[in-house]
Amino acid sequence: MAGGSKDSRGKNGSSERDSGKRLLSPFARRLLYWTAGTAGLATLGYYTARDEIEAFDNKEPPQDVRLLEGASYKGLPIVDTPRRVDGEERERLVILGSGWGAVSILKTIDADAYDVTVVSPDNYFIFTPLLPSVTVGTVEFRSVMEAIRRVVKRIGGAYIEAAAVDVDFEKKYVLVEKDGEGRVWVPYDRLVVGVGAQSITHGAKGLKFCHKLKTINDARCMRQHILANFERAALPTTPLEEK
Repeated sequence: MAGGSKDSRGKNGSSERDSGKRLLSPFARRLLYWTAGTAGLATLGYYTARDEIEAFDNKEPPQDVRLLEGASYKGLPIVDTPRRVDGEERERLVILGSGWGAVSILKTIDADAYDVTVVSPDNYFIFTPLLPSVTVGTVEFRSVMEAIRRVVKRIGGAYIEAAAVDVDFEKKYVLVEKDGEGRVWVPYDRLVVGVGAQSITHGAKGLKFCHKLKTINDARCMRQHILANFERAALPTTPLEEK
């Protein structure tokens, strides 16, 4: 009797599991497992990186960036890169970009060896592995962004929100520009170029109709597009064929 009841319960449990599996196709189950695993790893990496970045914070105010009075080069003013007033002469290190390369250097650099200036048109760092989660709404935009000024504060550096448009390697000057508002030269002793790379299409046709996913704006555009499609499908005037 006992054995019979166990067999009955075993068969019922097996049937329930089998019926549950049949609700999802093999492809859907694999997609679900992959999505959950990827989201878990990305979230773990994000919070680990965020803890490290937040550890950079301190109570010192950011350095001011001013023009060098009475100085110019090729008819354009020169930035007086901030130097800490402690009687010690340091090399001026200019870092172009605010992505993974720039942040990696800022995390490991000897703060007492250089006077650092970061130049980038984006005043934030993006944790790119979580951009897909931002697109579907699992993670908010602010959760994958970190102010680059906060990262620079750890080493007492300065930040200029501008794009580098030219480099004079002989005179050691970087020409930077902010949305066509004016150009200035930034002097350096050492230069790090970490501006990333541009996406290429390899000549594939039709990619102009696709969404990119590389920046915060890309994720925002894709999210808005998805939401707009759902809202359009919910309209009573939308034909069933379009839904």
